[in-house]
Amino acid sequence: MKSIIKGTILVVSMLLTGQALAAFTASDATKLESDASAALARFKSQTTGAEDLLNHAKGVLVCPEITKGGFIIGVEGGKCVMQVEGKPVEYYTNRAGKFGLLAGIQWYSLILVFNDQASLDLFRTGKREFEIGADASVAVAKVGASGSLDTTNLKGPIVAFTFGEKGLMGDLSIEGATFKKLLVE
Repeated sequence: MKSIIKGTILVVSMLLTGQALAAFTASDATKLESDASAALARFKSQTTGAEDLLNHAKGVLVCPEITKGGFIIGVEGGKCVMQVEGKPVEYYTNRAGKFGLLAGIQWYSLILVFNDQASLDLFRTGKREFEIGADASVAVAKVGASGSLDTTNLKGPIVAFTFGEKGLMGDLSIEGATFKKLLVE
C-alpha cells in the first residue's frame, strides 16, 4: 500500500512540476490567452449575471485548466492570465499541496474576480508569491442549478469561481493555493 501511495505522489508531482520548470515563452503566453478567452466565454454562457460581474471587476485572473491529483497527499497546479480592462497584462503559475482525505485526479477552471483595487494591487506586487488564505480571504461563489449567481459572496474583495470540473476527486478547495508571476522569455 505504501508503494502505491508513494508512486501516485511521484507521478502526480512530476506531471504538475514538469511544466512549471519549463521556460514560459511568448508562444505559451499566446496559447494561454486563447485558452483563457475560451474559459471566460464558457463561464459567461453558463452563468447568468457573469457578464455584469466581470465588467465591473478591477481585474480577473483566469486559470483555464488547473490539474489536481493525489492520494492522501495531493498537489495541484496550472497557469493563469491576469486581465485588466479585458486585456492580458501578466501571467502566473498556480500551485498547492494538500494533505488529508483526498483521492483521485481532477481538472477544472478557476476565475478570481478582483472587486477592489487594493486587492488587485496586493496580488500583482510580485515581491513574493501570493497565497490564498494567508494574503487574502477569497469568497467562493456558487452558481445555482439555473446557472444564476448566488449574490451573497459577490461583493467581497476577491471572489473565486470554479467550473468545468472533469475527473473524480474527493476534495475541491482553493485554500492554500499560491500564485507566482511568470516572466515571458
